[in-house]
Amino acid sequence: MICRSELTDNSPTNSVLPGFSKGKRIAGIKTADKMNYFNPKTAAERYANGRPDFHSNTIMHIKDYLHLDKKLNSALDIACGTGLSTKALLEIATNVYGTDLSPEMLKLALQSDKITYAIAPAEQQPFADNSFDLITVSSGIHWFDIDKFLIEASRLLKSKSWLVLYENHFISEMIGNDNFTHWFPDIYLKKFPSPPRNDAYAWTNENLISKHLSFIGEENFKNAVRLTKKQLVLYFTTQSNIIAAVESKETTYEQVEDWLNEELVPFFDNDDTIQTIHYGNWIKYIQRTN
Repeated sequence: MICRSELTDNSPTNSVLPGFSKGKRIAGIKTADKMNYFNPKTAAERYANGRPDFHSNTIMHIKDYLHLDKKLNSALDIACGTGLSTKALLEIATNVYGTDLSPEMLKLALQSDKITYAIAPAEQQPFADNSFDLITVSSGIHWFDIDKFLIEASRLLKSKSWLVLYENHFISEMIGNDNFTHWFPDIYLKKFPSPPRNDAYAWTNENLISKHLSFIGEENFKNAVRLTKKQLVLYFTTQSNIIAAVESKETTYEQVEDWLNEELVPFFDNDDTIQTIHYGNWIKYIQRTN
């Protein structure tokens, strides 16, 4: 695979990087600063330790939906974060690549001689045209300039290949405790509202056809995650809601943790109590049309 031009202040726009080496990070694309709630080192570390790993389950759904009876040659995970979603692609692809805008997240990405990482924005990837059999985005599409990203994804995909978007989102369902369902929107989200996201995009073929893409289908299901109070507190501190408040100096992680520990007491008998919490999972399947 040949890398697309590396755009830096000191390099010609038509220069071409050599082929990739597995297990190494490659030079990414230098861009102007872009808002990224997960770029601070503390946010990246909390993300690496606090996000539930649901990706293998989702990848099995993808494998079944696409009827993959053998591994794909090449797959790219965009907005890969610390690499949990990237690692899961090894189950269905031989050559796996991951990109993210945050250097701090990529520093914590799981090392593997079968995965290559690069720093790059979703809308400007350092890869040649028609490079990938599959592109995935896990819990990141709402941060993108979606139309620009879709044009870029179409450029990167081989003919009739797949763009798969998926999300594992908090839906505040705790088994056996209906009060938790009310606590999350009524208390938590009022104290820590979500930052602006691009959630209103219409995933219609009218929007996709000009990008040589077609919306094929969608799956919706739930993932059951077992958490102690400490683990749930850590998960909440990985959300952009809290990261935004901390980075704007409205509060500190220590103050947030103290507040959460107090607020969550009614839902956990003691520190060893484990509760089962449902996360919502959706998957969107989009195919390149030519």
